[in-house]
Amino acid sequence: MKLFAEYFTTTYRHLANTLFSVVLLTFITSANAQENEEAANLLNGFHQAQIQSYFTINAFYNFSANDGDKALLSDVNDAINEVNSILNGLESYESVDYVKEDINAATEKWQLYKSTLNTIINDILDQGYADLRLMSDLALQNQEFASQLGAAYEKVERESGYKPDSLTSQSRTSALLMATMMTKYSARTTSNVSQIFQGSTTEKTIDVLALELDQHLQELLSNSSGEQKEVVSSVITKWDFIKGSYINYNEKNVNYVVNLYSKRIIDALESTSGL
Repeated sequence: MKLFAEYFTTTYRHLANTLFSVVLLTFITSANAQENEEAANLLNGFHQAQIQSYFTINAFYNFSANDGDKALLSDVNDAINEVNSILNGLESYESVDYVKEDINAATEKWQLYKSTLNTIINDILDQGYADLRLMSDLALQNQEFASQLGAAYEKVERESGYKPDSLTSQSRTSALLMATMMTKYSARTTSNVSQIFQGSTTEKTIDVLALELDQHLQELLSNSSGEQKEVVSSVITKWDFIKGSYINYNEKNVNYVVNLYSKRIIDALESTSGL
């Protein structure tokens, strides 16, 4: 009877330890999954805010050349609302200590940029032109906001230890490059005022960026498969249609076509990570 009791006690302890290990493993796995989901949401938010920030200033450049076009003004407001919504979503993650300051800094830079943008738009609507100093400030503030978001993105990857799969990373890099190029192209082609303030002489020219994007898309194609490969193939088809306009950006103004296809390319690239 004593031997049976000892056996029962030993077995019970073994089962208890096993159960504890399983529960602990389940808890750790669940916690890691939650942290990864949190990091993924933060990364997506910072990336989407970058894309939409380029859309705001790109839409503004197009509006500045056609200040009576209500549809173009609506494009500006739509992009602004998208960034507002994204930042509101990111603020729900302020409890994540390592990224709280970055979210606050991004929000402050956005509010400054948005204020400048609204002032310029109102000036154009009221008097038909904008203060050149404010135009310069606008471009710089947009770049600073995008840079803050990019730094926050890298910080999340570094601090969380989570990184998106290679296809998602490549797609996001290509989408950001496309958005940057589209904005630069619009700045140069919509008005002589705009092109002065978008970028600097030390930055890569549009044709150089176009060659970089071409390489990124080819790498993306070679690394994708199935439905993703079909999407990337359609992206390259669209890209081939406007690539010459980007490479020879000083020769002909086809801003509407370039904008249309660039946005379609960005939308398609953004969809690849979900396939």
